[in-house]
Order: sequence, then structure tokens, then C-alpha cells
Amino acid sequence: MPNAALADDDDARSSTRQTNPNTDPDILQLDQTGQRLAGIQTQTLTAVQQTPEFAAYGTVLNPEPLLNIRQQFLAASAQQDSAKARYSEAAQNLNRTRDLHQHDIVSTRRLQEQQAIWQADKANLASNSYQQQLIAANSRLLWGDTLSNWFTKAQDKNAIQLLEHRAQLLQITLPANSQLDPSVNVIHIHERGLRQAALPAILISSAPQVDPVSQGPRYFFKCADCRLPFGTHITAWIPEGGRADSGVTIPQSALIWHLGQAFAFIKTDANHFSRCALNHYSGNSQGYFVADGLPPGAEIVTTGAQTLLSQQLKGLIPDEDKD
Repeated sequence: MPNAALADDDDARSSTRQTNPNTDPDILQLDQTGQRLAGIQTQTLTAVQQTPEFAAYGTVLNPEPLLNIRQQFLAASAQQDSAKARYSEAAQNLNRTRDLHQHDIVSTRRLQEQQAIWQADKANLASNSYQQQLIAANSRLLWGDTLSNWFTKAQDKNAIQLLEHRAQLLQITLPANSQLDPSVNVIHIHERGLRQAALPAILISSAPQVDPVSQGPRYFFKCADCRLPFGTHITAWIPEGGRADSGVTIPQSALIWHLGQAFAFIKTDANHFSRCALNHYSGNSQGYFVADGLPPGAEIVTTGAQTLLSQQLKGLIPDEDKD
């Protein structure tokens, strides 16, 4: 009785052959039985548009310095409220004492004492106001207007989100001599550089200081879905703005590699597959965006592409080398 494994191998070879390999080695013929055994699955490509992106790098920031600014500002604000109340009371007492003095009910010395109290409370109120202004000004030098405004309010939902770890503060550094396009409000980030798993982050503002090493501009972003340790280095994908590129999106499983070149298989008819080189592609949340080489409407192999490549490469081996 013939060996079953040899019989199966003969069946696979009989169902897989090259179609005129001398003229087009990238075409593979595989009948329905062979496709079923290889588990081939396909999907039809649809046209999509994607804005070009470039990579930048950043860090997850600890909001503790902003918390300290918040505490200092709110403490100064409470002191100012107290100083304002004392000044208001002193002003009322001074007016009352002045009226009594005009009617010779209180002495001039008493009026002078009340004027001194009013003057001291006025100076104290001004001092507290200057203290608040100084705290806010120092914050703006480090964090910019938006973050400073968030953290110097008694109740601000954005500041509360960051302090309660329901969102994280990111600092992204762009390459030198570049800037964020004015139309860009959302970027995508990932701590391991995986574009397909990247999370969205919303622009807060530009940072007042550039990177001291690269001299690249810095921007602050807020990521509501991030739960990363403070100090984590992240990769960011920044839309370049302008007109979007047209192309198709393929799943990760459709892309295969051979000799350092990326490929995908297109099913050209019921029994034929064509191997297409992918020279320009970029990762996105669905897989890979391909701007050229794969037309919309084509049927791409999503499962079994590696098996097709193996069978194709076997077919390129001369018969005398198979013995």
C-alpha cells in the first residue's frame, strides 16, 4: 500500500503548477482542490484615501509639576480672596470713621489709624494679586497658555482627567525645521512603534520650548486611551496635511516577504494568482496602506499567501534539481 504522506504530496504537486514560467514566473496556477487544501481566502480591495504621515518621537509626561502649579495658584487665590475681604471691610470702616470724624464723634488719630489699616490691606491685596500673576506667568513659560489655564482653574475637566489618570499627557518632538500642519488635531501613538495598534491623541498646544538636543519643535497632546508608565518613550505618526493619497488598504496577513522585498498575491481568475511587489506601503490601523501596485477591485489573498509563495518558489526549481 503506498505511503499516505507521499500520496498527499503528489496530489498537492498535481494541483499546483506554473503557468508558462519562462515568460511570467510570478503567475501561479492552483486548482480549486489545491486552494481548498492551502486554506486560501481572499477579499476585494476598495479604494481609500489616506493622508501621508511621518514619524516623530515623544514621552509620557508626569503631571506632578502641573499639580504643584495648581496647588500654588489655588492657595494664592484663597489668600487673595481673604485679602479682598479684609480690604473691603477696611474700606467700609474707613468710610464710617471718616463720617464720624466729620461730626467730631471720633478723633483724628482714630481716623489716621483706620487709614493705615486700609492702606495695609490694600497693599496686601495687591501683593496677593501679583503672586497669582507670577505663578501663572511662570507656568506659561514652561507649559504654554492652554495647560496653564487648565491647571489654574478651580474646576477644569481636562485637568481633572489628567490628575485622575483618566487621560495622559504626552510631549511629542518633531524633527528639526518642521512644524505641525495647522489642520492637524489628532495624531496616533504607540509605545512599541506598532502603527496598526496605535492610539489617537488630541492636540493640546505647542510647547514654549524646543528640544535642547535636536532643536525640533515640541507639542503637547492628550491621550484618553493611554495607560502607560510616566517616562515611557513613544512613537508618533503625524499627518502631513494637504491632499490625501489614494490607494487601498490590505490586512497584515496579506503581506509576505521574499529576499527583502514585500509582496502580495492577487487572484486574477478562478485558478490563477499573480505575485505583486509592494514598493510603497505604510502601516495603519487596518493593516497596510498601499498607494500603487494594487488596483481597487482586485481580489487579494488574505490567508494562505505564504503557502502560495512556497509553491511558486518550488515551481521555479528545475526538474533535475528536485531528484
